[in-house]
Amino acid sequence: MNIEKLDLNLLRVFDAVYRERNLSRAAGRLGLSQPGISQALSRLRQHTGDALFIRQAHGVMPTAYSDAISGPVGRALDGLQAVLQAQSVRDIAVTDRRLRVAMSDYSQSLILAPLIRILDEQAPQLQLRVLPDDGIDLQDGLNSGELDLVVGAIPPLVEHFRYQDLCTEEMVCIARAGHPAIQGQIDLETYKNAHHVGVAVRAAQLSRIDAVCATHGFQRRIRVIVPNFLPMPFVIAATDCIASMPRRLLRLVPPHLGLQVLPLPIELPLAVIRQFWAERTQQDPVSRWLREQMLRVCQTL
Repeated sequence: MNIEKLDLNLLRVFDAVYRERNLSRAAGRLGLSQPGISQALSRLRQHTGDALFIRQAHGVMPTAYSDAISGPVGRALDGLQAVLQAQSVRDIAVTDRRLRVAMSDYSQSLILAPLIRILDEQAPQLQLRVLPDDGIDLQDGLNSGELDLVVGAIPPLVEHFRYQDLCTEEMVCIARAGHPAIQGQIDLETYKNAHHVGVAVRAAQLSRIDAVCATHGFQRRIRVIVPNFLPMPFVIAATDCIASMPRRLLRLVPPHLGLQVLPLPIELPLAVIRQFWAERTQQDPVSRWLREQMLRVCQTL
C-alpha cells in the first residue's frame, strides 16, 4: 500500500467500522451516509487488496488483516487527533465568533442550558444565535452559510449534507390526574375517542402519529393544535384533552400539575434527534467543537 496516495479519511472510516462492527452505526458516528461508508471501504480495499470486513446478519466481521492493522491505525488516529485538538482548544478559548443554529423547541428546551454551561467554561466569548427550525428554509440556510448547524428530529435533508444521530426519543401520552376516563393506563378505544391537543412544530411530527393511527382505522379527534410542545402540559392539566409528547420534555413540567404519564396504545418508532451541517464547516475547528459539545450534551439527556 502506497501511503502517499492514501486519503487519511479512509482510515477514519475503517476505524469507525472496526469499532462499531456495523456500517449504519459507523455512519452515525462520523456524520456520513451509509453509502458513503461503503464507498470509502471500497476505495480502501483497492489500496490494501483485502476484503477488510465480511458481511453478517447484523453487521460486519473484520478479516484477519483488519485485526492486525486496527491497533496501529487507531493509535495513529488518536495521536493525530490529540495534536489537532490541542490547537482547537486554544482557538475555542479565545474565539469571539457567532454561530447560527436552527433548533426545534425540543432541542432548545433540553440542550441549551447544559450547552451554555459548557460555553461559560470553555468558550466564554463564543456567541450562539438560536433560530427556530420551522418557518425557514434549512437547506438554503446551510448552503448559503446563514446557518452553521441544524438540530432536531428532522429527516435527513439531502444527501450532500453531513449529519450525526445525537439521541432517540419516545412519545408518551399525558392526561390530567383526575381524568374521568383515564386512570393509570389508556387503551386504544379510549385514545381513539378522546379529544387531543396536537402540535404543529413540523408537519412530519404530526403526520407520524396520524399515519400510525390510520393503520388502526381511525383519525385522532384533535380539539386544538398548538405551535410547539411546551404549552401542552398546562392545557392538559386543566382540561379533559390528552396529548402525545416526548418523554424527556416532561422533566421540565412543574410537579404540581399532577399529570398522568402513560404508554401510548399505539406503537410509534423512536424519533431520532440529529444535527446537520454543510461540508464547508466539516473541518472548521470552532464548528467541529460545537458539534462535539452537542453530542456530549445529548449523550447525558
